[in-house]
Amino acid sequence: MYYLLTKSHCPLCTQALQLLYGLDIDEPLELTVVDIESDADLQQEYGWLVPVLKDQQDNELRWPFDQQQLLEFINL
Repeated sequence: MYYLLTKSHCPLCTQALQLLYGLDIDEPLELTVVDIESDADLQQEYGWLVPVLKDQQDNELRWPFDQQQLLEFINL
């Protein structure tokens, strides 16, 4: 399971989501999009950093990233 931390009206978040959906992978990626604006702690921690992709072990891939970096991250 992966979590994409986003916020509304974020063009970079839209680009990150398009990159994720465009990955050429064998199995579908289990992805939950998390709007940090609904959580004050997340907003304080990630407000200027989104988009950020996190895995279940709290590893993070921070923007900017490309498809190759995404593939490397999800294949950890």
